[in-house]
Amino acid sequence: MLTNARSAVTATALVVAVAAAMTGCSGDRPPAGNARSGDGTVETVFTTAPAQGPIDHFTWNLANGEPASLDWTLAYSDSENATLANMCESLMVQNEDMTLSPGLAQRIDRPDDKTMVITIRDGVKFWNGAPMTSDDVAFSLSRNLDPKAGSYWASPFYDRVDSIQATGDREVTIRFKQPDAIFERMLSTAAGVIGNKQFVEHAGSAYGTANGGIMCTGPLRFDSWKPGKTIEMTKNPDYWNAANAAKADRVTLTFVTDEATITSSLLSGDIDGTHRTPLSAMEPLRSSGKGKFYLGASTDWLAVRPTERPGPVQNRDVRRALSMAFDRQGIVNGVYHGTAEASLTPIQSGAWGYSRPIFEAAASQYANPTRDVEGAKKLIADGGHDGQSISVAYPAELEAETKTAQLLADAGRAIGIDVKTVPLPVTTFTNLYFDKAARAAYDAFIVGEYGAGVAEPLVSLSEFTPLSAYNYGALNAPGLTDNVRAAYETFDNDERARKLIAAQAAAIDEVAMINVANPRIPMYMNNRITGATPSIAFLYFPWAAKVGAA
Repeated sequence: MLTNARSAVTATALVVAVAAAMTGCSGDRPPAGNARSGDGTVETVFTTAPAQGPIDHFTWNLANGEPASLDWTLAYSDSENATLANMCESLMVQNEDMTLSPGLAQRIDRPDDKTMVITIRDGVKFWNGAPMTSDDVAFSLSRNLDPKAGSYWASPFYDRVDSIQATGDREVTIRFKQPDAIFERMLSTAAGVIGNKQFVEHAGSAYGTANGGIMCTGPLRFDSWKPGKTIEMTKNPDYWNAANAAKADRVTLTFVTDEATITSSLLSGDIDGTHRTPLSAMEPLRSSGKGKFYLGASTDWLAVRPTERPGPVQNRDVRRALSMAFDRQGIVNGVYHGTAEASLTPIQSGAWGYSRPIFEAAASQYANPTRDVEGAKKLIADGGHDGQSISVAYPAELEAETKTAQLLADAGRAIGIDVKTVPLPVTTFTNLYFDKAARAAYDAFIVGEYGAGVAEPLVSLSEFTPLSAYNYGALNAPGLTDNVRAAYETFDNDERARKLIAAQAAAIDEVAMINVANPRIPMYMNNRITGATPSIAFLYFPWAAKVGAA
């Protein structure tokens, strides 16, 4: 989930994987590799071998299914974002290594902590030949403030925005109600996408649909959308940025979700590659020798989150005991087949988009925690919690969440807590993120989240404070809340990183969540192609434009 629950819905309904904290690397550039290091952490990759030349066509599968919309305000799941990232550009770019660079913005200035002045790039054209103007930029960003648009990015990411105005031919000024140190990072997501004002207004409610189409500036152009079948993109010959120009003349996106069909299509070559490769496909694909797996860095995590329901889970010792007794390695081995690591924190290496050495120095103590059933049993007995009962909901269709529920019940039995697990259909389960009344029957629920897919730990940590509407457990630990609040208004990266490390420590001490595992993104490409982005940056970076001949 994000700081807001929509990413949780994505992660739940669409089986979003999760990434982990990594030790043993240094500097701001992330390491490469796909092996377990000596301390048991899973090393990850951010890039793949560059394309050796152009290619006529390739087919890529969106394993989480067909996009619901290609309107950037409604882009929140993997499928929407991974598609749009190649066609609709944002003001900033979250690079493959999760660092931040200017995109359609030539530069961003901060004359004071409540004002942002964006100078837009000159010479950029939409696919229809219209030049990108400051009016297009102000219009595109302002759609996130319009209740009629129903932007999924409005809250919390635009909560601090007061006004957005075109203040010059190439200048847009944003004023904030409160300082917001992460808004610039959010401009690298769909929250910062720029579309053609005239086209969007003319299309109206059809914008972003198969019939209405889209109009953007990216390296690949929207060609067609055959609902239930494919989306076709073609190379933009007039693209402004040679560094990210498309290598392929044409790209086909498919929407296969059945694991067996994905596997057979990858083996036959009908599909050239996919992110979120089914783990059940790993062995047959590896043994075929027809391609290669990559474990991409991510920002995702799997956890048990308390609700606000009065009861045993509101007691920190109960949460701590369940966390101590939980068999995290059972998830890592049994579900993720070694492509994840157990961790106490949701904040891992894919989220370190800045100040990596500072985050890294604090990370090792949270990875691969030791299970301590006897210690947990004593904590429960000493606190007089023996025999208490809790109810935990989980999405029945999802393997990782189902296995987590089973192991949580096992942990409860081992320490004297009766954990009643309640399977819910995904469509019912997702209501728990938005409806307090729906959560009233449960002490906790099992979630897959991914912090908006942005390399900013503040996004996930804020959800465990009163600053977020998605603070389900009604938590208010001063060391956590105060540091998150301060981090929001801290523009110096190193200083913000230190505040977030303190917030992370407080979250773990408070057991704000029982974090279970931080898996990687298993990406597969056959031997015909190379260049795709394996890291979770693929949600916002033009990964398909990089794909070419191997």
